[in-house]
Amino acid sequence: MKKLTSMYKRYMFHPILYKTVTRTSIVAVLMLLWQRYVSDGTFTIWEAPGFLCGVVLLIWAWVDYLRLDGVTIHHLLEEFKGMGKRQKKIHSTRSIIDYADEKIVSFEELEPEERTYCSLLSNLVLGLPLVAAALIASAL
Repeated sequence: MKKLTSMYKRYMFHPILYKTVTRTSIVAVLMLLWQRYVSDGTFTIWEAPGFLCGVVLLIWAWVDYLRLDGVTIHHLLEEFKGMGKRQKKIHSTRSIIDYADEKIVSFEELEPEERTYCSLLSNLVLGLPLVAAALIASAL
């Protein structure tokens, strides 16, 4: 498997940021709903729902990592394997005018491996702080 740091490209920053912001808002809503309807007051919002959401995101990141390594569930989405292949534009010079007509690459325009990598990073960016905050809150 390739090194994860060598897979990162500049154009992946926006898809990673957008996925992280979206998942942050979803996790915040889930944590607030847990606090409002499920919690009995024993745990704070960071201990139980924060830890649970963080662990789910880290498990999701682990599945993405395995997907990058080539592990797949048999016959799952095999018909979509060839889709998403596109030719990347290579610039002959490094002038600013070469980049003037380029648009920001969205998540849907990425190759499947790049999508999985962006999902892995966004899950790690959100999951690790949630688990760390939950462990710190439970220790206090």
